[in-house]
Amino acid sequence: MKKGLTFLSLALFLLFLLVLFNETGTLYRNAYSIHPYIGYTALVLVILLFGVLLGVPFSLFLSLKRKPQFPESSEGEEYKRYLLHLKERMIKNPALLESGFVFGEDEYILEDILRARGILRREADRKIRDGASSVFLTTAISQNGSLDGLFMMVTLTKMIYQVARIYYQKPTARELVYLYSNVFGTVMLARSIEDLDLLDEQLEPVLAGILGGSLGSLLPGTVYVTNLLVNSITEGSMNTFLYLRVGAMAKKYSESLVKADKKEVRRSATLEAVSLMGSIVRENSGKVVKAFAKAAKGSARKIFRGNRETE
Repeated sequence: MKKGLTFLSLALFLLFLLVLFNETGTLYRNAYSIHPYIGYTALVLVILLFGVLLGVPFSLFLSLKRKPQFPESSEGEEYKRYLLHLKERMIKNPALLESGFVFGEDEYILEDILRARGILRREADRKIRDGASSVFLTTAISQNGSLDGLFMMVTLTKMIYQVARIYYQKPTARELVYLYSNVFGTVMLARSIEDLDLLDEQLEPVLAGILGGSLGSLLPGTVYVTNLLVNSITEGSMNTFLYLRVGAMAKKYSESLVKADKKEVRRSATLEAVSLMGSIVRENSGKVVKAFAKAAKGSARKIFRGNRETE
């Protein structure tokens, strides 16, 4: 993904240069047609203008103090510099300020950062859980694969950015690229059979409870509606699992104080997502059942009225 973004940036930059040269040439030719000196003056002014517009931001960028690299291990001076840099950023974090968290001396910096990360993790968990409930209800009721796919893409992208905002306060472009590339790169890894088995173990008792109880609110004999409801809850559960899994990955990459292992992140994120999915599905499945029951009863009344009118 990083290589793809690099090539895309290079292509856009070359396209910008082509448009710039074309427009500059057009301006020069139009001014030269009036008088050669006007053409030369216009060309010099345009070059100076673009030199200032491009040179000033570039010089400011070069003058910026280089931020510490993400450490490879938890040893050495690089790791200590990273912790100090992280502490400076976390001191201004709104979630930590609201909780009244105060950092101590630098000799206890690691312990303080770990405690602060616990507070940020609870805030991220709340945000992800609220979003997961919305994903379940939306994708379970919509019954539109194309819209669900677009909704999930937008929702996941937004959620990763929100998690980054919680941990980094004002994430830089480099941090966002690192987070997005690692999260989506890990998501694209093939799911193992064990992951799917864990998902089935959580989803099966939820569906069994719905089939045994909540479906009593539907009209008797509405087999089609029952099947549609089960399929909808299953689809909503799968999307909820994906959302929770991506959210757990975003947290783990944001929390890690050294470069995280993708396999370990994927495994732990799957376990966390599976453990949370069941409660979210149970909490929100009743709303889906009520929506289908209302729709089924409304359709039955319309059919009944239609039959009476024909008689």
